[in-house]
Amino acid sequence: MPPFSELHPALRAGWDLADQVRAELIAAITPLTPAQWTFRPASGAWCVGEIAEHLRLAEIGTSKMVRKLIRGDYRDWVLPSGIAPVTGGLDRYPYGDLQAPTGLAPDRAPDRDRLLPELDAAHARFRLELAAFAGDDAEALRSPDPATGTWLTLDGWLKLQAWHEAHHLAQIRRIQASPCFPR
Repeated sequence: MPPFSELHPALRAGWDLADQVRAELIAAITPLTPAQWTFRPASGAWCVGEIAEHLRLAEIGTSKMVRKLIRGDYRDWVLPSGIAPVTGGLDRYPYGDLQAPTGLAPDRAPDRDRLLPELDAAHARFRLELAAFAGDDAEALRSPDPATGTWLTLDGWLKLQAWHEAHHLAQIRRIQASPCFPR
């Protein structure tokens, strides 16, 4: 893959956070055994493999939203009156536990050795999409989240991606700390 283009200064802090969380995720899931990868902490709960697949799908979705924002797909959309968009100032995951939107819920835990390079590819693609931004103001580009209706700026989408992954990384760590987790 070619070297990354420089990111717009307004996106660097968000990317640093997203990249740091991704490194922590990879460190947490790489050494897992097959039994640990597919362990369910409770009936109906996702296993680590399913969480990782959800994160891959979510990053692909966020990357697509970023691409649409940068190319101007939302330029004519009007921010509803009284709504403040989520910006790059986002400092935590804002939703708590929600049901995954259609298309982002995994149907199974994929093979870990297959998923790891796919996670890397999705992350690299997200970075390339962000590098396409050459405007003056990353906060001036905004769109609604199709799943929640919340409006986000370009940098808000970046921060949401990072905090979403951190939210699920904490979930993975709770699963790994479970007394029933295979050792």
